[in-house]
Amino acid sequence: MEDQLNENNIEEQNLDDEQTSRIIEYSENEGNIEHKPLMTEVLLKLYELKKLDKELAEIDDERGDYPTIIENLSNLLNELNSKLSELDEKKNAYEKEVRELKYENLELEEKITKYDNMKYSARSNKEYDDITRSVDTFVAKTIANEHRLKELGTLLTNLNSDIDELTKEISEKRSELNENKKKLNDLNKQFEAEENELLSRRKDLTQKIDPENLSLYERINSSYRGEAVAVVRKGNCSGCFNSLPPQREIEIRMAKRIFTCESCGRILIDETLVDI
Repeated sequence: MEDQLNENNIEEQNLDDEQTSRIIEYSENEGNIEHKPLMTEVLLKLYELKKLDKELAEIDDERGDYPTIIENLSNLLNELNSKLSELDEKKNAYEKEVRELKYENLELEEKITKYDNMKYSARSNKEYDDITRSVDTFVAKTIANEHRLKELGTLLTNLNSDIDELTKEISEKRSELNENKKKLNDLNKQFEAEENELLSRRKDLTQKIDPENLSLYERINSSYRGEAVAVVRKGNCSGCFNSLPPQREIEIRMAKRIFTCESCGRILIDETLVDI
């Protein structure tokens, strides 16, 4: 009888130990569960981010077309300067050829004079004929060089005219570029403080949004610039004004997960969650 009681006590002790172990294990596991923010908090952060990006987009709009104009003028100037370099290289090549042809003609004239004098001391008809043929060759080459020099003169005249026109155009475009840069710089100074503050607030806010949802937002914002989040009003998306199915409208109001508009792709948030 006493042995039976001891066995029962041992079983009860083991059961108590097992239950205690389970309680401790549950408590430890419960303590390790990461806190996940409610989806309403995420949506409100994304909506706040949208408002910041809208203000930044409005500042960009105030800059007008100046950034695009400056970029286009810069690209055009690069093309014009490249073309001018090509023309300068061609001009240098023509001028080098002119110098070489003139030098060659001087040598040919000396040879013609020399060989003309040699004719009088020729000792045979064959030698005289050889000297005469050489002179004729020198004369023909000189004439050909003179024709080429004339061609080069015309080419250089036209080329210099093209270079002058191109140089003038480059000067005008450079002045236009500098003028637009000055106007843009003035605008940048005007909005610098406001833009820096918005960018600082944006940076702080993005650090509070999980990477997956932030990546989704940034992808949509790259297309809509400050309009990545749309409010659902009376069953319609405020971004594209298309109506939503009633069931989807209820799910969006419950805000258990993020939904995007099937028509425009914007992130949707119910009007009851935002202060409009």
